[in-house]
Amino acid sequence: TIYEFDASTLETVGTPFKGHTGRVTGLALSFDGALLASSSRDDTIKLWAVESRQLLASFHVQNPWLLILSPDSRKLA
Repeated sequence: TIYEFDASTLETVGTPFKGHTGRVTGLALSFDGALLASSSRDDTIKLWAVESRQLLASFHVQNPWLLILSPDSRKLA
């Protein structure tokens, strides 16, 4: 589960991102804040719409750890 926090109050914001079954190992937020990519020990990378918390895509990848999105959010490495 991934939680979003308000940095000024440290309170959670919105509903959590739920979908991974293993420990989350990496996160990447798009520059415009619209997309979130997450990697997990469940051997998946998931792509989320931040505002709606909707899961957009899930990819099976062996041992994903670190993530980075390109400035235009079109590439995920």
